[in-house]
Amino acid sequence: MTGKQWYYAQLRWAVMVEGKEGLRAWKEAVHIFLSEDEQTAFQQALEIGSLGEDIHTEGRREVETRLAEVVRLDCLGNNPTQFEVRLGSSKARERLPFEHIFKPEDHMPEPAF
Repeated sequence: MTGKQWYYAQLRWAVMVEGKEGLRAWKEAVHIFLSEDEQTAFQQALEIGSLGEDIHTEGRREVETRLAEVVRLDCLGNNPTQFEVRLGSSKARERLPFEHIFKPEDHMPEPAF
């Protein structure tokens, strides 16, 4: 395959609150971008995800938004532009301590097709 192809990456971040609360919510977004191959696209998705990370303080507690996972990564073929589709956020259904460390680079998502 020569030239760049368009890729669709669905990313998930965890909103983590220091102390007892731990995982507060999940945030998700879709990014569409050009890449040379699947491995390069995965690395680009990780870079995009790290740009979405954030740290701020609420009172005395630290709140961090951390990249947790590249949920999907699909090759879309050729197309002219890059854009993001925000998927919103959802309430956390499981408890994770604030100290939990996500390793999104350890899980390559399966293609949908």
